[in-house]
Amino acid sequence: MVLKFEFTYKSKDKTLAKFLDFASKQFDCSYKILQEGDFLYLYVESSQEILTSFSDNLSLYLPMSIYFYGLKVEVIDSLPLANSITLAQDKHISFCPECLKKVEDEKNKDYYNAFKSCDICSGFEEAEFIFEDEVIESNKPLFEKIALLISENKKIKIKTLSGIFVFSKLENIDKSSKLLVTNLENISSLIVENKTEIIALASIEKPFIDFKINEIYKQKNSVKKDKISIRFANDLTLLLLSKELEKYNIDFLNIEENTEFDYFLDVKSKKDIYIDIPKIKCFENKKLVLESNSYPKKLDAVFEKFQEKNKAQFMSVLWENRLFSESILNFYISSKNSDGVSYYSEKIDGLVDILEPLYIPKSIKEIFEEIQKDTKGKKLISNYKEKFPEDYKIAINTAISFQNSSFYTYFQIAKIVLNFQNNIVENAMDCLLEKGPRIDYKLFDSKKLFHKNLDYLALFKSALSFKLAGVDEQTISLGFMESLANFIGNEIDNVNSAYEVTGVSLCGDMFENERFNLLVEKSITKNFKIYYNKEFVIQK
Repeated sequence: MVLKFEFTYKSKDKTLAKFLDFASKQFDCSYKILQEGDFLYLYVESSQEILTSFSDNLSLYLPMSIYFYGLKVEVIDSLPLANSITLAQDKHISFCPECLKKVEDEKNKDYYNAFKSCDICSGFEEAEFIFEDEVIESNKPLFEKIALLISENKKIKIKTLSGIFVFSKLENIDKSSKLLVTNLENISSLIVENKTEIIALASIEKPFIDFKINEIYKQKNSVKKDKISIRFANDLTLLLLSKELEKYNIDFLNIEENTEFDYFLDVKSKKDIYIDIPKIKCFENKKLVLESNSYPKKLDAVFEKFQEKNKAQFMSVLWENRLFSESILNFYISSKNSDGVSYYSEKIDGLVDILEPLYIPKSIKEIFEEIQKDTKGKKLISNYKEKFPEDYKIAINTAISFQNSSFYTYFQIAKIVLNFQNNIVENAMDCLLEKGPRIDYKLFDSKKLFHKNLDYLALFKSALSFKLAGVDEQTISLGFMESLANFIGNEIDNVNSAYEVTGVSLCGDMFENERFNLLVEKSITKNFKIYYNKEFVIQK
């Protein structure tokens, strides 16, 4: 009898395969592990009794992964003829369940051994702690002492598998940028809890995730900031320290680099290794990698084939998703770089721009003068100047210093033109309405499908009209974001009506914005498959 396990696993690494290999070796069975695209396959052959036990206990050997999306199991006739994949990889990973079990077992010789590792997980080799210029054994008293010092508001510099950081008790979150959660059970005391994000925090990759600070904590502690970046212990040193901090009800540590400290817990090791800490954004149906060094290095070569960031990023999406035989329309929307809308297809021998670079005006005065070149525009500006004289005065005297040719730059200019208190993206995120007014994203009339130009003045004309009509700042801002999403959906339909589109790819850091991402996916009305980067960062 043979069981076939199909894991949806969106990574080329061998991490999951290593765990499956270890799990299979714990049972009297024959097995093979294969990998293809987004799928990792485990085939196990044995008696029905052993296979039942294997299925019941497999989860005990497998950690969660940010790249894991699902599992299917079926009975098949025989093992495949293909050989199992190689398990070799350069990537180092955090402590595994088996090593953790031994380190937490008082009867085990590795009890509180922060340097415990195995063939699957990584650790310092032949290492020893150095504390206050003395060689210190890795044991419970050491971590009790460090936890006590932290409870006494001492700053501890610690050499970890991911670098050297200074840890201290959380005092003022407004002055913090990154935190280590030491007790996941109490994380909701600080942030708005989300099951998907909590599972991702504890995954084998141990990523950083930006969480929204809950209102109770904000009011109780007079906190101004809305979000904080949090990760969980990704090596045994930090995990064992976290266990001891529970005695002092310390659930979070502040993380700093290159700052003053009181004590240094150093590590002397025969060989140092490095475990990457990615940063991700979790959605209900996907995870986007925002920062990482763990992706296949081939992607750097792919990315560097184009100087333009939008095309370079598009190439990385095509490569990761194996789309070079498809016809893909790509939208690169960024808050830091110039945007681009491009179409790739073998049928046109490569890559073409749908939009020309967006024109960025040199001043607010230029915008108002261009709008006034027709009668309607002259009346619009006259009414705005009369009804909002102070806003007009501030706008006309504010310089435009934005360089990037992007929709986000238009958002920044709109904030000036309309004299909004907050930026467009923040306002749109805070808006409680489901729909905003229609902001005009219009293309100049053209018979050509490629290299089209956007009528940027239409954006500001429509926004000014809504402000004159009494629409509030947040609602107009939602209109800017929602209408851009609808523009993307319309362009997909337009291109598809003339050229075949088999899929749509989305990249650039604007797509990490939850509301914008949802609006764009909702605007793609036809059954186009949507692609993102998998292991590669969504914006490099």
